[in-house]
Formats: sequence, C-alpha cells, structure tokens
Amino acid sequence: MGLVSAPEGVRMTGQVDDRSGTAPDSPSGTASGMSHDRLVEAMNSGVLATDEAGRVTAWNPRAQQLLGYPREEVLGQGMHRFLHRDAEGRVPPERQCRLLRVLDTGVPDHGDGQRFAHRDGRLITCSWSSAPIYGSPAEDGGTVAGLVIVFQDAAERDAVERERRDRLVRERRANARLRLVAEITTVLSSTLNEEELLRRLVRLVVPALGDWAEVDLLVPDGRVERVAATHRELSAADIAALEGPLPPLPRAPRGPLAQVLRGGTAVVVGGGADVRSDEPLGAAQYELFQVMDAQSAIIAPLAARGETYGALTLGYSRPGQGYGPDDRLVVEDVARRTGLVLANARLYAEQRNTSEAMQRNLLAPLTQPGDLRLEARYVPATQVSWVGGDWYDAFALPDGATGLVIGDIVGHDLPAAAHMAQVRNMLRALAWDMAQPPSAVLARLDGVMAAVSDADLATAVFGRVERRPGGPWRLRWCNAGHPPPLLITSDGGTHFLDEHGLLLGEPDLSGPRPDGERDLPPLSTLLLYTDGLIERRGTDLTDRLTSLRRHASHLAQLPLPDLCDKLLERVEPSGEDDVAVLALRLPA
Repeated sequence: MGLVSAPEGVRMTGQVDDRSGTAPDSPSGTASGMSHDRLVEAMNSGVLATDEAGRVTAWNPRAQQLLGYPREEVLGQGMHRFLHRDAEGRVPPERQCRLLRVLDTGVPDHGDGQRFAHRDGRLITCSWSSAPIYGSPAEDGGTVAGLVIVFQDAAERDAVERERRDRLVRERRANARLRLVAEITTVLSSTLNEEELLRRLVRLVVPALGDWAEVDLLVPDGRVERVAATHRELSAADIAALEGPLPPLPRAPRGPLAQVLRGGTAVVVGGGADVRSDEPLGAAQYELFQVMDAQSAIIAPLAARGETYGALTLGYSRPGQGYGPDDRLVVEDVARRTGLVLANARLYAEQRNTSEAMQRNLLAPLTQPGDLRLEARYVPATQVSWVGGDWYDAFALPDGATGLVIGDIVGHDLPAAAHMAQVRNMLRALAWDMAQPPSAVLARLDGVMAAVSDADLATAVFGRVERRPGGPWRLRWCNAGHPPPLLITSDGGTHFLDEHGLLLGEPDLSGPRPDGERDLPPLSTLLLYTDGLIERRGTDLTDRLTSLRRHASHLAQLPLPDLCDKLLERVEPSGEDDVAVLALRLPA
C-alpha cells in the first residue's frame, strides 16, 4: 500500500494501486513503495494512515515526536478512540468525528482545532488534512480502503504566526518612526527661530514617542531654562507654569539631567525617584516628574559639533510603558537632529546680529533739531548674509535748516554697506559746504562718486526743512531715482511728492533732477523710506504704494514712534530687502 500525502492545506488522495503490468513485488513496485516510505518518513508533519475500519496502519517519526507514541504502540489501534479527544479530554461520539468522515464520503477534508491525546496525557491541538485511500483506482469508482491524515501542532504554527505578526508590527512601528523622524527633520528645518523650533519639537514627539515632553536649554551664563513643554492631557495654562528659569547647572553633576547637560549620553529613568538628588536642578526635575506623573522617561542631549545646547526629556504617564533599546535609538536620533538645527539657528542668529549691529553702527544717530521731531527705523533683510546699502541721515546745516536724507546703494553685501558709508559721508560734507538747492548737491555728489567712490548705482532723496520768519515750515527736496516721499497731514490726508530725476552713479545717463518745494502743515508727518518697505515679489508696485497711503492715513494722529512701528507692522515688508524709514513730525 502506498501513501500519497501533501502538506497541510492541500487536499490529498491516496490509493492502493496495482498498476497493470506491474506486480506489487516487482522491482518497479518495490522502488515506488520505498520512495513513498522515505517521503513519509522525512515529512515535517505527523502522518498516520488507517484501514477501512479506522485502525492505524501507518505512523511516521514526526507523529511520534508530536504525540509521544512509538509506532508499535499505535499500529492496530482504533484511531478515533485511541487518539481523538474533545475539549474536555473525552472521546467524542464516533459519528461526529470529522477525521473519520472521509471513510464514508471519500471526500478530502481539512481543518483546525482537533485535539489529539499525547502519551503523557496532554491534549495537543492540531491542524490537519485528510484524504481517502482507495482499494482500486478512484476513477473506476473504487471503494475507500482507508484514509491518510497529515497533522501539525497548531501551537507551533500559532507561534510562527505570532512571530510573523510581531515582526510585521515591529516593521510597521519602525517605518512609522522613520516617517516621524523625517517629518521632524523637515518641520524643524523650516525655521531658524529657536523658540519656535523647540515648541514645534515637543508638539511633534507627543504622543508618538511619549505622553509628555519638555526641553531644557543651557543659557550662556550657566543658567538652565525650560523653554518648551507639553502633555497630552494638561492644559496650556498648566504647561506655561512649568516653563521658565531653572537652578544653575552644578559643576559636579549628580542628577541625570545635570549629567546630560554636562555632555553625557542619553539616560533612561524609571520615574521621579530616579531623578531625585540633593542638587537644586535635580529637585526641579523631580517636581516636573511629579506634575507629569512620570512612570518612565528618557533624557537625551541636544548636541552638535561637540557642544551641548540642552536636553530633550520624553516620558510616559501610563504604567507599563517604557523606553527600550529601539526607542532609545529613535529618541537619540531626534535629539541629534534637533541639536544640529539648533546649532544652525544659533549660528544664523549670531551672524544676523553681527550684520545688523554693523549696519546700525554705520547709521548716524538722529538729532532732534528744535521743535522738529525725528524717528527712524531700520529692519534688516531676513537673509542673514544680506548686509544692505540702505541708509537714513538727518543733520543741522550752517544756515539753520535741517538736512534729511534717505538712500539705497545697489547690492546686499559688505561692499554695499561700505559704499553706503562712503556716499553718506560725502553727501553730508557736500550738503554742509554747498549753500545751494538740493539738486545741485546731488549733482555734485554724482560727480564725486565717479571720482572717489567704488559705489556703482544709488538712489537718494535729499531735502532741506527750513522755516521762514513768520511763515510755515517748508521742504525743498530733490529725488534721484528713489521712491517718492509721503506727506501725511494730521487729518489723515496723504500726498506723494512725485518730483524725481535720474539715479546716481550712471555717467552714461544725463538729465535734470528737478527741485521740489512744499509747505509742511502743522502736525503733519513727512515719511521717507527705502524700496524694501513697498516692493514685494509677485505684487504690483502701485497696489503696494496705495496700501502704504491707506495705512499711513489711519495712523496719522499717533505719536511719531508709534506711527513708525505700526506702519511697519501693517505694511508687512517682504523681508527680501532691508528697510530704512525716516519720519519727521512738524510742530503745532
């Protein structure tokens, strides 16, 4: 009798086959039987066969491993009564036995959850497949002479399935965290504002990496400040109360936060008890853990280029949650990336502050001549390397008039700033020396620029504000290719002073630069500005000028410092260019 068997889940048909022309004990038949026997013996599934009465006729080694019975103990036993059991360990009614049903139907079957009795009394839940064995070829309508059952321990299969599911869960979790790290990198890299950067960070990591998070920064003088915090359940008011200055960093750190801030690596702590220490900083951290109801936490350094800037603390408030080796790697990666962005933000701020300080030092302090009131504002471009050529100036002239200047050298770099200082000083000197109309002063400046300055092109407005005895204040000005000054009367009226001529520094161009004259009403404001205030890429310049007029009209009666501040706020310069504003307020 040869057994034809297949792995679990594949329906099998076996048969006793006296092939025509081949005697059962012929060499060919013997070789076939030996081949089947070796296949059954080598299978990694239990295999048993029965005769038509359900008595066991075959039992492979794997069946013995699974159920404990040696072959000689099983052969000849009724399979159902000897092996088959229900959930309570009893022998079920034979008529309900699906394993023997094949003997009646001749139809292969398979299933899960059948229980077999182990030799030691245990019940082994198995998955199985069964198929009939025919006494003559099935296609000739032969009778069923027995059955073959292939079975496996379902616990083993379930363990494999659990491992597969767990592996998929780990892979999904790893992929989700990779996406989170990528998102954090993208979001943090979109700003160089340190405060905004860290607030974004704590919002991104909760709840993905914990129930709460906070960032402590080292301040240059040795202080520590908690600058951002969040909790998945606490209110914004509760969180705000947690932020602010902390005790200084001790020289000999003992608590985990102090150790991390002193250049240590990430540390996982179990809760408040693990951060408690007799140092003030450790006590402050312990108080935070109490408020957060911390059950577990990890503290990772925000470091880059050999310098530690602060620490990121993440934690869980729910019991049973913690930070394993994989979690630690993710948090350390997030902290490392944040440290790099933080380092870039500080470098940007340092460069910006240096550039802005240099620019401001090049701008002269304002005088306050007599009853006239002057205010100026300078806003650098957002691109840190753009040290602009914008300038403003105001100074007293020998004849008692007040000179006003607003100008812009072409370029956004250190040479432009240097050229701006040259042109500003030359204009000051010429205005002091030449008791002539503004157009003559600018014409002389144009010639001097070509001879002694490296500046290429410039725009400027130079004006003289003077008062005739018993008469009104009067402005005389000349515009060399610059945006028009704006006169704002106390009742909100606005008038652009449109007279203008060619810009400075272009010897191939020639033409008049007309002088303009205008009485300045009491309490009116004269506004001089550079193009950074009104120009914005993708918008129409006329629309921007109209917007400037509208906002200036609404702010006309504000004190002069407030008018300048509010105007910058409402007009919203694009930041693509620096902005200089000079405002003059006339007395009543």
